[in-house]
Amino acid sequence: MTRLNEIGEIRKVQAYVRGAQAEVNKLEILPRVAYRCPFDIVALATISKGFALSRACIKLLNSQLPDEAYGLSRSLVECAANLRFLTANPIVQDQRTRDFARYALANKAYWLHYALEVFAGKAQEPEIRRYAKQQGIAPDDKLARRHWSGEAGFVWAVTNIEHPLDGPVTPKHKKVSYAADYYQTSTYVHCSSPAIDAYCPEEGASFRVSPSSTKLAQPSESTLFVILINLHNLIAYALFGMNLERPARLNTLFQKTLNKMKPIPRRHRGQ
Repeated sequence: MTRLNEIGEIRKVQAYVRGAQAEVNKLEILPRVAYRCPFDIVALATISKGFALSRACIKLLNSQLPDEAYGLSRSLVECAANLRFLTANPIVQDQRTRDFARYALANKAYWLHYALEVFAGKAQEPEIRRYAKQQGIAPDDKLARRHWSGEAGFVWAVTNIEHPLDGPVTPKHKKVSYAADYYQTSTYVHCSSPAIDAYCPEEGASFRVSPSSTKLAQPSESTLFVILINLHNLIAYALFGMNLERPARLNTLFQKTLNKMKPIPRRHRGQ
């Protein structure tokens, strides 16, 4: 794909992001009191984060950093997965949301553990312990290593659960979605071999720091589809969890954009 065609594809998703944001803003959602309805706060914050991530990925694509945009797009997948898990069973939605929010204490417990190690016997230690007692935090460097949901392999597990918004989606579709949107993007988050392929130097040539090879980099279409599908999904989960009707305009905007998108190009013959 030529750079001009690539820019055209980016603009399609960019227009969707702007349009979806306008539709969400038109709803003028008033979040309810946090201690009674914690999901409202978490859901609306996740929507804002989702739009921020989408815009950031687009900026990276416009800056011709496709691998970096692709890696960042995994965060959008995780935002959608979080809301999917929270809203899968309305009976436990509030409890799961509180578990999500309380996980912040696990991070504080983690840093408290190391703060006490670093400042043991020093003037700062009593102050640190007073703060911890006031906040009800005990030092623990293990809690933060577990996922807030208690699920092992969280995204895989959440991809395969049933959700009221699933529609006619088969287990096979779910597995393919996980492979394309999460497993593959994870290799770019962790900078394993696929993530550096586009930066490999030429043998026998003097090395210079260089931009990625457009031939080996992830095609921008991969990231654009991740943005489009996961931003749409997380908005849907959020509105569902707040018992709000999803505007028909949001669905129409998504479907029209999806229909206009060019397919992801094959990288090798036989694929």
